[in-house]
Amino acid sequence: MPRSLTGRLPEMWREVPLVDVCELRAGASTPADSGGPVRVVKPRNVTDGRLTGTPDGITEESAGKLGRYRLASGDIVCVRTGGVGRHALATAEHTGWIFGTGIIRLRPGEDVDPLYLNHYLSHPSVQDWFRRNVAGTAVPSISTGALGTLPVALPPMRTQKSIGRALGALNEKIAIHEQICRTTAELRDALLSRLLSGESGPPGEHTGDDGACA
Repeated sequence: MPRSLTGRLPEMWREVPLVDVCELRAGASTPADSGGPVRVVKPRNVTDGRLTGTPDGITEESAGKLGRYRLASGDIVCVRTGGVGRHALATAEHTGWIFGTGIIRLRPGEDVDPLYLNHYLSHPSVQDWFRRNVAGTAVPSISTGALGTLPVALPPMRTQKSIGRALGALNEKIAIHEQICRTTAELRDALLSRLLSGESGPPGEHTGDDGACA
């Protein structure tokens, strides 16, 4: 079995440079956040394989000049400066968003499944490749040309889709549990304020007619 960046390749798998299976484009310089209706993806919005947080917004007029920098469902955005190695998959809700400076957009071709590729970029060996291929010290960065040389292990398309679905289902469960944790923490904080201000008693504590706890 031939070796690849992520280990030995099973039969029918192959390894190719990223540029052979994706179109790569560096992001555009965009106007300052104006609260406009067109969302702009910046590095801070890219985490854990998905887009998060509140993105900046620009006007339709400004976005009209940036047609080449619109996202489509299935695109993958990678952080180019700062947190190199972070990446996220764009879904239907992100269609038409602009990817700004500090981002490199990957547009997968027909040989690679977007969901599979998004998970592939999280592989420890791939993340190590990012660390070894950044330039700069104060602010690590990676160029479009360098990112294009990233070796990608490609199984047959049917296998890619199966891997993508399986890992995607696990990521959805992780996201649900994270939301539960955030909601529970918010409830705790709200209750903490009420309890420590004397607005309410501890849960389960009942007061009788004489004012004593039952």
